[in-house]
Amino acid sequence: MTATIPRPATEPQAARDRQCPLCETAPGIPCQAKPPADHLARYLDAYIAGKLTRAYMVMVLGELVVIHHAAMIPDGAP
Repeated sequence: MTATIPRPATEPQAARDRQCPLCETAPGIPCQAKPPADHLARYLDAYIAGKLTRAYMVMVLGELVVIHHAAMIPDGAP
């Protein structure tokens, strides 16, 4: 018998676990397929819902050149 150890979702997974309020992509699916990325709006929604920490959002916003709700956050971002 094998058992999986439940692991808490990482912060990027926590953002992707919510429906995107901008493009209405379903939870678990990236807003953009190639390369995989999600709208900043999805991260902001997860932050407001308490799924992301303020420190993590500071890192995400620090990576952006332009701050806009439609900006794309690529997979592998902080």
